[in-house]
Amino acid sequence: MMLVFRARTACRGLAATLVLAGSGPVAAATVEETRTGLSIEVRAREIAPGEPLRLLVTSDVPLASLRGQFLSEEVFLLRDGRADDGRSWSGWTMVGLDQEPGPASIDLTGVLADGTPVPGTLAVTIRAKPFPEERLTVESKYVEPSPEAQERLEREREKLARVYGTRRELPPAGAAFSRPVAGEPTAIFGTRRLYNGQPRSPHPGLDLRAGTGTPVRASGDGVVGLAQDLYYSGLTVIVDHGGGLFTIYAHLSRIDVEEGQAVSAGQFVGQSGATGRVTGPHLHWGAKIGDRPFDPAALLDPVLFE
Repeated sequence: MMLVFRARTACRGLAATLVLAGSGPVAAATVEETRTGLSIEVRAREIAPGEPLRLLVTSDVPLASLRGQFLSEEVFLLRDGRADDGRSWSGWTMVGLDQEPGPASIDLTGVLADGTPVPGTLAVTIRAKPFPEERLTVESKYVEPSPEAQERLEREREKLARVYGTRRELPPAGAAFSRPVAGEPTAIFGTRRLYNGQPRSPHPGLDLRAGTGTPVRASGDGVVGLAQDLYYSGLTVIVDHGGGLFTIYAHLSRIDVEEGQAVSAGQFVGQSGATGRVTGPHLHWGAKIGDRPFDPAALLDPVLFE
């Protein structure tokens, strides 16, 4: 399944035409009125829980700024650095794991140099998507942390909030991301997990088969936002790809990069291992928009980047 939604409106009060390109059943999408010439595209595998949406927006006139909201979450939009004239923008948003199916809208507000607002809306339909359940047995300290561990976890949560709250203006990716290791998935994104019989948050990424010491590569260009040993995810690297998009590489046996370091797609960031809350060696590969996880496999699909 892959979807490309394109919509264009020319002036206030005129209905827009929407072109849908893809295969298989697609979600309905319409465009409400906009004030000036605005072209909106949504690139996605599907509009369903745990799926990222890439927005491409162009304007007939230069915009001084452009912001948006989707499902009550801010969409952070960046100018296209190749043109940098305020006419071309891109950004990321997503459908949360617990989102109910039904109608929703992507609401954009541009601002001209004189302060005139330029609104635009794209209506979409969110599809239902089920996730499996998995039961795991781990050391008890990872289910009921000690008071000392709780203090450590609080410090880590504060640092992670700063990392995921960063919005770097990096050049947007021009091609699909690459796999960090060659191994196939052993656990999928969104699985509802029970540790020692107790329910915890759904699995926020993919577990990829990788023996201890397997080289792990960055999936895309970016800047290392975090390189640290964390209580649950062990030795962890987070790469900031700009605009609120992040990839995560966890349970490593070794870290080979430093925070603030620029990395290129395919560059080694560390080696896989079994640190943190694990049942054996593997690579946990995650992806987030802000602090919200989505299925990282979507980043491998060229439809998001064409």
